[in-house]
Amino acid sequence: MVAGLDESSIEIVKFPKGKVLFKQGAVGDAAYIVNSGAIGLYREAQGRKIPLATVRRGELFGEMAVIDKSPRLATAFTLEDSTLMMISIDVMASKMKKADPFIKALIHMLMNNLRGVHASYMPKSRSFVDAINGLHRQCDTVTRFLQGEVPENIRTELTANLSSLDVAIKDLRRVAMAHRSEDRREDAVPNETDLPT
Repeated sequence: MVAGLDESSIEIVKFPKGKVLFKQGAVGDAAYIVNSGAIGLYREAQGRKIPLATVRRGELFGEMAVIDKSPRLATAFTLEDSTLMMISIDVMASKMKKADPFIKALIHMLMNNLRGVHASYMPKSRSFVDAINGLHRQCDTVTRFLQGEVPENIRTELTANLSSLDVAIKDLRRVAMAHRSEDRREDAVPNETDLPT
């Protein structure tokens, strides 16, 4: 149980793997705390799905859109069968209404800061697989750069280097997956292949 919330304030809900909980841009109707399982968060930008984070037991997500009634910043989906505590918008509004004005103002300032961070957020690696996926995302950025107007000599050199990097990244991923059990850290970011289509 979470401090400050009585059992009548929350609903415990089970979701199967692959369930989309909310979509980027939607109106927030609930915040969530993970009881078990794992939730993936990703953002869509420039026609791509960008993995942001994996949320695990005891972690809160979806609260900003519920507190300030702004659109969801990301899409959330279950990476595995998950049990979540749902805190409705009505419960959040009631708790915020009772909060000290200074605390309310502080929460809103912190949320504005978080929204600014979200706009420029780059996922941080926790595991070897996260680090490799980060390298892959950086290569994608260079590939998109090459789709613009780039002098031919630079395009040729970068294309050759990207080709070599692609081979190295595939080999690193193979090694990481073969030794996955030896990396005790959990992934911080969902793999792009796990994102819903």
